[in-house]
Amino acid sequence: MKLLRTFASSGLALLLAAIAQPLSASPPAQLALGGCSACQQLGVDRRVLSPGVAEYSFLLRVGAGEHDRIRLHRVVRELAPFVPAPSSHGMLLAHGDVWGFDSAFLAGGTEGLPVFLAEHGVDVWGLDFRWTLVPADAPDVSFMADWSVETDAGDLRLAGAVARATRAATGNGFGKLILLGWSRGGQVGYAALGAEARLPAALRQFRGFVPVDVYLKTDVPELQAAACTRFAINQARFASGEVAESLGQLAGTLGTLALAAPNDPSPAVPGFTNLQASLLVAEATFTFFPPGAAPVPFYHFSGGTFDANGVPSGLSYSRPERFLSFLAGASPWQPLAELRDADAATCAGPPAPDVGWDDALGEIRVPVLYLGAGGGFGSSGLYTTTLLASADVSSRVVSLVPPEARLFDLGHADIFLGEDATGLFWQPLLSWVLAH
Repeated sequence: MKLLRTFASSGLALLLAAIAQPLSASPPAQLALGGCSACQQLGVDRRVLSPGVAEYSFLLRVGAGEHDRIRLHRVVRELAPFVPAPSSHGMLLAHGDVWGFDSAFLAGGTEGLPVFLAEHGVDVWGLDFRWTLVPADAPDVSFMADWSVETDAGDLRLAGAVARATRAATGNGFGKLILLGWSRGGQVGYAALGAEARLPAALRQFRGFVPVDVYLKTDVPELQAAACTRFAINQARFASGEVAESLGQLAGTLGTLALAAPNDPSPAVPGFTNLQASLLVAEATFTFFPPGAAPVPFYHFSGGTFDANGVPSGLSYSRPERFLSFLAGASPWQPLAELRDADAATCAGPPAPDVGWDDALGEIRVPVLYLGAGGGFGSSGLYTTTLLASADVSSRVVSLVPPEARLFDLGHADIFLGEDATGLFWQPLLSWVLAH
């Protein structure tokens, strides 16, 4: 208690074990964040992102295993180094597949949605799910066999509890947070909110939800069938002994090579340069799915252009260097069970089993804002919001080309990387946050 009083009185936000314990089988929280000279000794890193705005990050153990840990991030205005400015608005951002918080939301280093929100007075939190921290050279990843959507949902709620405790200890009150989940993070968000919907209000962490460019359920038979195909493929892989997806290693290599030697021949895509191979990932992401398994037709990360031979030649909405930084920041591993079970929830029938954690969608009552990009999941994400009990549901789906030109529309990652993302997505999001 003496340590708690010391840290809290100096502006240091201690992670309160009394709150963390009911949400996880983890040992008591061991780290803190906020405002004293001992922060570096406690493992808290700080970097300045823009004048007056800094990012803090630190590791938090969430279980007994070597890799049972997450990394928490806080992007906030400062009164002084390690002294966050007060804010009445708190948000937690959940990343999707492959890319952790910094790569997903701050690709390029000092730009991104968290900085924009912080500059406008929002206290922005985020996390790296535990699988993002497993190194590429891990000799054995069998421990990931049981890591699932529910694992990430539990860690997400724990991160929310830590953020709220930190905000309370630094004079911002103990109010609930708005949760933003991008891509797979949106599906994890639905799972977390469903779990919370069946808890007393005092044990809930979130008061609003922003699913970004994702769906969990669909009323389009073709999309449902694609999810069933993905489920069957990953279930077969899991049954054969695979427990982790390693596509992040390929993505990271492609991005790293394109940044270092853009014009050299690609070792992964014959006939392409390193830059062209990376642009292929951006502009034609759907080609990396098995036939008939893409989540939406012509799904892509970033809209772009092609030359006369159909080779990607440039990006239309995002700076190439930002996309390459995003690509290079990929995490090496992701639990196969998470991918399998998420697709099982979307498949919602044979051959997939009932996963259970999606049963409470109709009990979610928090205000919801859906954001979508025309070349990503776009309007297909709207259907899931109709299954909620929320009385306050709004949406913003941005498409800049006709439907027949969907291949060239804003992509899944343009929401965060695009040159016009501030006006198209971030400012409307900020207005909604301030109104809620």
